Amino acid sequence: MNTRRAKTKEPVKREAPTHIATAPNQVWTWDITWLNAMIKGSFFKLYLIVDMFSRMIVAYEVWETENAEYSKRLIRKASLSQGIAANDKPLVLHSDNGSPMKAATFLATLEKLGVQSSFSRPRVSNDNPYSESLFKTMKYRPIYPNKGFKDLNEAREWVAE
Repeated sequence: MNTRRAKTKEPVKREAPTHIATAPNQVWTWDITWLNAMIKGSFFKLYLIVDMFSRMIVAYEVWETENAEYSKRLIRKASLSQGIAANDKPLVLHSDNGSPMKAATFLATLEKLGVQSSFSRPRVSNDNPYSESLFKTMKYRPIYPNKGFKDLNEAREWVAE
């Protein structure tokens, strides 16, 4: 650890992602949000993929944990439902820097599917606005259960509505 401020390295400046979608299935964004459970300190994780052009929800799943295996399942499900194949036009999947998004097994799955990965800049929360705004809209709806979901099935049913 460096204790001298004068010897610290200059932070690396990174450009903001500039993906432009002119049609559906060119750029998808995805993220994971936490849904409250009734037990204090417990959460369910909503995995969500959104098409940047149409703002359509391409695929979603609710699980109890964040896991690269669940991420792989989600991207496979999304690719199948949208007819994405490795030899099609390139698809960009943009996400933040979470561990499920950067897991080696998940990135290998993207490569097999012919999907290019893109990541937000570190510690910049507004580089993934499409997913984040959808999460806020969902959680601020009057019917959102602020006291939490009883169990995983209840969370899945609510998200499916």
